[in-house]
Amino acid sequence: MTTSTFVPMPLRGTLTLLTATLALAALAQNKPVPDAPKRTIEVQIGGLEKDTVYLANYYGNKLYYADTAVADAKGVAVFKDPKGYKAGVYAVVVPGPKYFELILNEPVVKLATDQSDLVGRMQVKQSRENEIFFGYIRFLNEKKLEGDALRAQLDAAKDPIAQASVRARMDELDKAVKQYQRDLVANNPGTLASSLVKMSMNVDLPEPRKPDGSLDSAASYYQYRAHFWDHFDLRDERLVRVRVFADKLDEYFSRLVPQVPDTINRLADELIARAGDSGEVFKYIVHSITYKYESSDIMGMDAVFVHMALTYYCPRDGRPGRVDWMEQDKLDKLCERARKMAPLVLGRKAPNIILTDSTEQQWISMHDLKAEYVVIIFWDPHCGHCKKELPDIHKAYLEKMRPNGIEVYAVAKAVDESLMKDWKKFIRENKLEWVNVALTKTVYEEAKKDPRKFIPRYTTIESLNYADTYDVFSTPKIFLVDGERKFVGKSLSADQIYDLVSKLRERKVKP
Repeated sequence: MTTSTFVPMPLRGTLTLLTATLALAALAQNKPVPDAPKRTIEVQIGGLEKDTVYLANYYGNKLYYADTAVADAKGVAVFKDPKGYKAGVYAVVVPGPKYFELILNEPVVKLATDQSDLVGRMQVKQSRENEIFFGYIRFLNEKKLEGDALRAQLDAAKDPIAQASVRARMDELDKAVKQYQRDLVANNPGTLASSLVKMSMNVDLPEPRKPDGSLDSAASYYQYRAHFWDHFDLRDERLVRVRVFADKLDEYFSRLVPQVPDTINRLADELIARAGDSGEVFKYIVHSITYKYESSDIMGMDAVFVHMALTYYCPRDGRPGRVDWMEQDKLDKLCERARKMAPLVLGRKAPNIILTDSTEQQWISMHDLKAEYVVIIFWDPHCGHCKKELPDIHKAYLEKMRPNGIEVYAVAKAVDESLMKDWKKFIRENKLEWVNVALTKTVYEEAKKDPRKFIPRYTTIESLNYADTYDVFSTPKIFLVDGERKFVGKSLSADQIYDLVSKLRERKVKP
């Protein structure tokens, strides 16, 4: 069976109640709002008399603590928070720990089960939503058993006729599941249960064909991507409290959208626009995309973080930011970081650096170097990691980079006597033959008194403030720029630098 289905999340060992970064937890919690819906959950659990029961709510695909109740002598636990509960999928957690999920979208939900088999022995006493929900679960479980049996028969079948017969029955089973889903959605409009099932269903689309009748895979991909969200009402704020939406969002940006910053930014903006200008879904999508790419290890994805920050979080062009869920000091830090990173994303022209060599007599401009590609290395003579990494890069420089038109422009911090001495010593001892420049002690001290002594005759304010210009908050920090002095790589190892340049040259040659 290939049908996409919504199935409650199984227990994964211990239930973990997580706190996310960028104030995600603040979004997830049930805040005491005046118009919060007043809802009651009553569950009777056999074998759990006089024991503690917990209620957790989904926010995205994670569970957060929501409430606690103690079961009475009959195993009845009642959750009734005066703050109210927002609609969504919740989990009742019992010792073990183990839990079962339920839909909360009505004023009263009454369920009964037994600790020995929470889902299998579930009885819905009051709740149309959960009648639909648990009926669907039972249906899927039955069809899964049938599907497993058919797959076993298919594996055992030897002749083509028997195999074809089993495949036909599997197709019929798949059709039955899809029909059940369509009927459930059609017969239960407005329910959260039907929305969950609809969101898990694939959108039925025609297969694009080429003129010769073969499948047009490229057109099929773009069609699928364009209709990926057709079964979602992105203005329905209940979405943030159901796991299927979070999983689909992760699938969309991790597997479906090409990991190219410009494409990610465009599709993110389109999706966010569909969610509206504010509200829970807007907040969830904006936060999720921002955090995903801020913490990405993929080179160049910082461009997505910068776009998200400057578009949604930070004031711009006289307009306020659209984020209201972060504390102001944290928001200010995020915006300051994004603005520093913005000029340094891949594709942007690298700010020029003009600094002196170790004699403090010759000013060398990075932009004026004749090499097609330039590696910019920012380092500190007192940085242990720098002193370990630079000789390896220099070895690759002599063996691979320099013979292939790649120069290195190494910028050191040498603003005091000790740094200046150790900088020169390190160059001598390691015979660094690339371009060595620094913000030297003399230049640093004289520029503090009067920068006009050096600007604009010898250098620029951006060069003297290179740490701010290039956001050098730790060392070593490495960038790769091309012949137009645009950023094409960053945070690369010695081998990665040469490999990347080789690939970039191959790309230029291809028609």
